[in-house]
Amino acid sequence: MKPVLMIHEFKEEFLDLPLENYTLTFDDGLYTQYRFIGELKKIKTNKFFFISSNIICPETVNQDNSFISCIDAHINSLKGDYTNYMKWSQIREIDSYDQCNIGCHSHLHSLKTADCVECIILDNRYMFNTFNKELNYIPKDFCFPYNYETSLYRQILEKKGFINFFGKERIDINEI
Repeated sequence: MKPVLMIHEFKEEFLDLPLENYTLTFDDGLYTQYRFIGELKKIKTNKFFFISSNIICPETVNQDNSFISCIDAHINSLKGDYTNYMKWSQIREIDSYDQCNIGCHSHLHSLKTADCVECIILDNRYMFNTFNKELNYIPKDFCFPYNYETSLYRQILEKKGFINFFGKERIDINEI
């Protein structure tokens, strides 16, 4: 099995790295990931795009083409600005490519839900409903928000049929 890379914001210089030697995971559905999808889909390795189903750019809004850190994009989203995130049409496009997989990354992308049974169940309900509505299926791959995995969170997701889990075991792309 290949080592797993964790990628948030994507930079053009990452294309010079030996990405085919890794399983690639992309967190948060940032638009910078989609901007490079033409090059990324050519890389012969599995790629997982983990989407928080509540942090999506509306179809009618123009996305911000400039580079932004993941943290700053999150701060903007808390203010109602989703221009640094993908649209559902772009997520569906990625889903159609070979070796590109869409995975769940929660609905709210919050640490507050990770230790609370009722919070996890409610967040999952919103996540399942949204993925079902937008993709007509619920992915079976999950990446823990902020890589914060609890046994409770994992057990609840396993009971819902999730198979592959990703978190803190991944290598940050900025470290290679």
